[in-house]
Amino acid sequence: MKKSSNKLTYAKSGVDIKKANKLINTLKSKSKNIKPNIISPIGGFCSLYKLDKIKNPVIVSGTDGVGTKLRLAKILRKHQFIGQDLLAMCVNDVITSGATPLFFLDYLATGKLDLNIHSAVLKSIKNACNRYKVPLIGGETAEMPSIYSGSDYDLAGFCVGIVDKKNIINGKKIKNKDIIIGLYSNGIHANGFSLINKLVEKKKILLNKKIKGKTIGEILIKPTTIYADIIKKLLPRLNGIANITGGGLTENIPRIIPENLCAKIYLDSWKFPNIFNLIQQKANLNINQMLETFNCGIGMILIARESDVKTICDIIEKNKYNYQIIGAIVKKNKNKRIIYE
Repeated sequence: MKKSSNKLTYAKSGVDIKKANKLINTLKSKSKNIKPNIISPIGGFCSLYKLDKIKNPVIVSGTDGVGTKLRLAKILRKHQFIGQDLLAMCVNDVITSGATPLFFLDYLATGKLDLNIHSAVLKSIKNACNRYKVPLIGGETAEMPSIYSGSDYDLAGFCVGIVDKKNIINGKKIKNKDIIIGLYSNGIHANGFSLINKLVEKKKILLNKKIKGKTIGEILIKPTTIYADIIKKLLPRLNGIANITGGGLTENIPRIIPENLCAKIYLDSWKFPNIFNLIQQKANLNINQMLETFNCGIGMILIARESDVKTICDIIEKNKYNYQIIGAIVKKNKNKRIIYE
């Protein structure tokens, strides 16, 4: 008979099911069904959600990750903000259609579970969902030692929303002379970190150096702003919404502009936050390269009729969001979808 010490168990191969269960249980113990629509708890094979009655319901879905901002979180040993980044990357896409987010699911993959690190990550996701009233109704945690190194991890998120068909925002209502309003970002958000990580690696950016009392590390790790609450209050007055993610303003604004029109952006209408100026200097990028890589201080774009702008700005101010009118819609010239002036 072979000795038990020769057995090759799942745990010996690098997958600790007991630890995974303990990790999920810490989340379940603090999980509450904050909406009566949720009819299945975390931990089942699937998640169940009962839809409210909408005359012509259209399901809206979005999925994304946090990308290489995770590397910064590892260097700084700060994982408590990553959950909001993950939620934001999905929710901010879904709301551009005019949809209300219904629920969220997550996926965490790692080489080896670390209860300190990964429980902080999952709790940060749950806390963000609670704060923005988007129920976390399920997810998956995978331990894959042959794919990931040690406790390194990756995240993916999945958001499902709903909108009445007649209320869908898809850019078709955008007209010549509409006004472009920019809602300010909270900093870098979660895009462009491959470039930033390279600057850190080459020591062109020092994470412990301070800018106006805060370290660069603290500035870079700040979580992505979630715009769901303010967008919901503005929906009847908006003709278009663009989430400024990977590709910056240059790539994202044209995605919602009709073919015969163009977005004219006034670059002197807002100041780039200091962190973007630093990145531009250290990476030796020109202005166009910055605008096609980073949000440069503008996290969400709103497009509306000129007659609605005052009301929109009043609502934004009342809800304590920072904004700036940064441009207008004009007729397309020489096949350009966006013009900077």
